[in-house]
Amino acid sequence: MTCPFLKETQVRYCQTSAVRKVIPLAQAGRADEKCSSADHASCPVYRTQPQEQPASGPCPYLGESLMQYCGAAPVAKLIPYSESLLSRCGNDSFRYCQLYLAMAHPNVDAEEVDGTPLPGWLKYSANHMWLDVTDDGVCHAGIDAFLSRALGKIERIAYVWLKGRHRPTAVLTVEGVDLEVVFPNPFLLTNCNLYLRADPSHLTSQPYTGGWLFEGVLEPGALANLLEGAGARAWMEREQRRINEFLQQQHSLPTAADGGQFVAGLARVLERDQMLALFHEFFSPYASGKREP
Repeated sequence: MTCPFLKETQVRYCQTSAVRKVIPLAQAGRADEKCSSADHASCPVYRTQPQEQPASGPCPYLGESLMQYCGAAPVAKLIPYSESLLSRCGNDSFRYCQLYLAMAHPNVDAEEVDGTPLPGWLKYSANHMWLDVTDDGVCHAGIDAFLSRALGKIERIAYVWLKGRHRPTAVLTVEGVDLEVVFPNPFLLTNCNLYLRADPSHLTSQPYTGGWLFEGVLEPGALANLLEGAGARAWMEREQRRINEFLQQQHSLPTAADGGQFVAGLARVLERDQMLALFHEFFSPYASGKREP
């Protein structure tokens, strides 16, 4: 599946010019265009080339190519058709493009577990990270709605690595405390969502779309111990019960669970040691080893 804003156009260009300027065919017939007629003989670039026959018809150095561009971008950037296949525009990864999200405003009709969105097409780790894999092996990862609700407002975000084979890791700053979120399985990291460094709010307001953290290529072992479908729903139900029990043990908290969903921005009403204890129990890499069968 390709992005609905991906457009195509045929262009012409000079094969001998030091600077390649492409002209869409829709503009190729304009009055000052010489390349497609015998008038190309007056072109100073043409005159610098060896002449084997009299000039007639279109310029022999006039090339044509199929280009693609983003119809949502304020300035169209033409990309050769072959190269565009390597971008997120030509596969399901376009769903994480900032321009697509801003223009299309797609609705993520996610299932819920006790009020917590849990999209059924994603895979989840026990420390509340999600992974989305397209048919061509490109993957995206981020934090789930349970973790984003617990964190609330995030002040800063930093990435430990931007590329390479790693367990993708980001450091989120909440109430002046740095919290490390780590996807538990390594994969080939190719990109990070750098927009979040300027506006971290998308991480909590759109955890499954504009708040994605990591982009990469799936490798063997990247899906190990991840949960999906009915298993993910049962796990999330257990997590809701566990966090309620955890809060009940913190007798000084006004947010102690009463059987409902915990308060949004929970980390901001906790003392530093309580916040670290909560994060260690539910969201640290250590939490991924505590998953119940």
